[in-house]
Amino acid sequence: MPTTEKLFELMESKLLLLTELHALAIQQSDLVSGQELTELMALLGRKQRLMDTLMEIQVDLVPYASEDPEARVWRSEERRRECQGIKTRCDRLVSELLVMENRAIDNMALQREVVASQLQQVTDASRLSRAYEASSGGELREEGGALSFTG
Repeated sequence: MPTTEKLFELMESKLLLLTELHALAIQQSDLVSGQELTELMALLGRKQRLMDTLMEIQVDLVPYASEDPEARVWRSEERRRECQGIKTRCDRLVSELLVMENRAIDNMALQREVVASQLQQVTDASRLSRAYEASSGGELREEGGALSFTG
């Protein structure tokens, strides 16, 4: 039978990892908003390593899932309450992380759409310029913030 002290240690580790992931999710949001892709990629790498460690802890917690929590023998009632408090905080952090991750995905999709739109505008302007040059032998240039056609 797994010990309650091991359960407590695993839950403390889980809380620490979730807290770190929460802090990284806040940073991720700022990086996405600021379109800082290099820093974002480094942060996502750190998040992945933390997620891998979290998954290892989740695997170690599996044997406890089949136990009756009320049947566990704790060294004190206070220790039991501490572990319950840690679990409550973990559950809350997981919920917050899910919301934050969904927002990050939405923000990244929005950023992608903005960039795609900007690229399309550049492509359209380039095609317009080439088409005008081909048809009139002139050129398209910017003068004082406006496009000017010369031929």
